[in-house]
Amino acid sequence: MLKVVLDTNVFIAAYFNRKSASARIIDLCLENKHKLIFSSRLRKEVKLILKNVRAERGFHEMIRSLFMNASKVKPIQKVFMVKEDPEDNKFLECALEGKADYLITSDRHLLELGEFAQTKICKPTQFL
Repeated sequence: MLKVVLDTNVFIAAYFNRKSASARIIDLCLENKHKLIFSSRLRKEVKLILKNVRAERGFHEMIRSLFMNASKVKPIQKVFMVKEDPEDNKFLECALEGKADYLITSDRHLLELGEFAQTKICKPTQFL
């Protein structure tokens, strides 16, 4: 079972296209094929974004279930790898603390890194 950190853009893509690679990755986590790693900061951001896009109740329930079966970490080490968008460092911090195998994102600042510590960084389509 691979440990994965999902950028919030993965949740947004999954919401807008339930047949997307992002949606399939979320489904695989729900099926316990992969383990989602998250921090309270990441979860808050996902909740806020889903509220902003006015996601349907069913999607909220699915994401709540996803987080209930995931592993929560509390990042200790601060990371300063992404200078262009420092907010993106929270995903790296989470991946580092949770010893994630993959950070899945569509964010070019993160994708440009390719890898961080032991974590591979890739697009949803590359992960599948």
